[in-house]
Amino acid sequence: MTRRLRRLLIISCAVFATGMLINSLVNRGTCSYFGYQTDRETKYAALVGCMAKVSGNWVLRSELRAVQ
Repeated sequence: MTRRLRRLLIISCAVFATGMLINSLVNRGTCSYFGYQTDRETKYAALVGCMAKVSGNWVLRSELRAVQ
């Protein structure tokens, strides 16, 4: 592997990791803001998404209408 290709691979991995970190922070922020707006307890699960506590159970935010 050439030096130039190795450097390009490292830079692209760093950009990808930074993008994933920023995306995660934005998702956590929107989940927290949803909890603030609706006065519900919320949490963000990395592989699942935003969850809200309804009647003692954690439900996905996208499925909240089906539960209510």
